[in-house]
Amino acid sequence: MIKINLVPLKEKKRQQEYVFVLIGAAVVFVLAAGMFWFYIQKIETKRDLNVQIKKVDEESKGYEEKIAEVTAFEDTEAKLDAAKKSIKDIQVAQKKVVFVLDQAALNLPDGVWLTGITQGNGKDPAAMILDGFSFSLSAIKSYYDVLTKTQGLNKDATLEIKDMVVSVGNNKQIIKFEIVTKPTDMD
Repeated sequence: MIKINLVPLKEKKRQQEYVFVLIGAAVVFVLAAGMFWFYIQKIETKRDLNVQIKKVDEESKGYEEKIAEVTAFEDTEAKLDAAKKSIKDIQVAQKKVVFVLDQAALNLPDGVWLTGITQGNGKDPAAMILDGFSFSLSAIKSYYDVLTKTQGLNKDATLEIKDMVVSVGNNKQIIKFEIVTKPTDMD
């Protein structure tokens, strides 16, 4: 008869099971450690990103002040440009008005005198209206002709005789007139 000892076989199986459990536990431990390490890395990354965000926020506050300064400078520059443009427009208008005044006085013949010079009317703000009196129509006509031939004045000037009055004492007639002209663009 053959006797078989079954006890060591059971123990061998138990040892193999123990090794499998031990290997399984080691794998689970390694996986858990890896996941824990990965979790810690994520937390550190999040913390680093929060620190960077705080730094960028602090930096951006400094930039906001600079942006406000730049915006203020741009606003000031725009106001200065508008003021320069206004000054230039005034200088151009002033140059035109002075030119018309100069030509009106320079070409004024004897027997004609001006009583008013008005810039603009309801229809055309660039128009210059010369009001005056004269003793003769020919003096007014020659004055008008000289003004319309003057370089720098509009050729479409109009002459209107407003009123004719004869004074009794010296038997002279006084003629009231109005000339509407405007300066052309001068550079």
